[in-house]
Amino acid sequence: MMELVLEVINTPELKEGCSQSWRFKQSGGVLGRSSECEWRIEDQSFYVSRQHARVSHDDNAFYLTDISRNGILLNGVEAIAAGEKRRVEHGDTYRMGGLDLRACLVGPRNVRANPAAHSSDAGYPVFAELDPLAAWQTSDGNHYLSNDLSSPMEERGGSSGVDPYVSSDREQLLLPELVPVPLPAARCYPRSADDTAGFFRQRLAEALDVDMSGVDSTACEALAIEVARLFKQCIDGLEHGASTRNELESELGACHPEAGSGRERTVDSVDAGLIIQQLLQRQSGQASRMISRSFRASRSHQVALLAGCRAMARSALEHFSPQRLHWQFEHEDKPWLRTAGNRWRAYVRHHRTLAQDDQWTTELWNRDFLKAYDEHIRLINTLYPN
Repeated sequence: MMELVLEVINTPELKEGCSQSWRFKQSGGVLGRSSECEWRIEDQSFYVSRQHARVSHDDNAFYLTDISRNGILLNGVEAIAAGEKRRVEHGDTYRMGGLDLRACLVGPRNVRANPAAHSSDAGYPVFAELDPLAAWQTSDGNHYLSNDLSSPMEERGGSSGVDPYVSSDREQLLLPELVPVPLPAARCYPRSADDTAGFFRQRLAEALDVDMSGVDSTACEALAIEVARLFKQCIDGLEHGASTRNELESELGACHPEAGSGRERTVDSVDAGLIIQQLLQRQSGQASRMISRSFRASRSHQVALLAGCRAMARSALEHFSPQRLHWQFEHEDKPWLRTAGNRWRAYVRHHRTLAQDDQWTTELWNRDFLKAYDEHIRLINTLYPN
């Protein structure tokens, strides 16, 4: 009985706790993120849907059907249409976001006794016939279960494993052979233009969350081009905004080197070309994280600027309060300021002195503005640890 084994090639993209491979029998099954699927599989970028693909068997062949909203790429060159039933060939690869799955068709397993012990109701996530230890344990257990009245020749002929009671020079072993894996050729399946346009319109409507049932193919194509143009404009704006923020961060740190030496500044960078390349490589998760991180940095910068300006304004207002000036004049030993005219002239001289004192301005900037700015940046970053 033919069986289908799907194996994850790039295991670093696979989430911890998920099985690396799965065996499907003729009963088939579903693979996806849901715990109800026969093969529960999750990737790091959350590209795999709850029910991503269905495996079925018909006419002595296995078929794979895309039942997701994110799509499946066959052999790296062709996208499987949603709901389309594709025949699985030995060596085919299926890309689901960052995961690459390789198909392996295996024939019936040769066992000597108790074949029901090697069957199961559903697939199991190992290549059991490739495990020499499991094969030795199976043959060893079958040796004790063999009939005592059977002849030695029957036991010899019925055993396909290694008999521990036979010397190695008399044991007949099958030598392993290296079989080259055939390279799958890119296959092009005919598809009507109406089906392709309808499928594209449906996926575009789901991505934009709008109803496009009354939109024809020409308008849909024009909308897609306009969306791509606006997306490029948005990414360019994020790139320029990140560059401006980095320059402001450098200027804030250079205002007072002694205070800025201990301040950690994260350089925010957005590369429009890199984001588009990631989308072309179907790595939408990394592109989404980069865009979200840039927007979050912009919001944090705006909130921190507002907090710093408020702190500096409050400090300046407090510094020029009448009570504070009165205390300062008493500290300077000028108790003769009794009249309003004397106080006004003293205030004018005090303001002129502060205007010519760059150190006071620098202290006001570093002590109040930068302190409030850093506190709000750290507070916002604690809300988004990742």
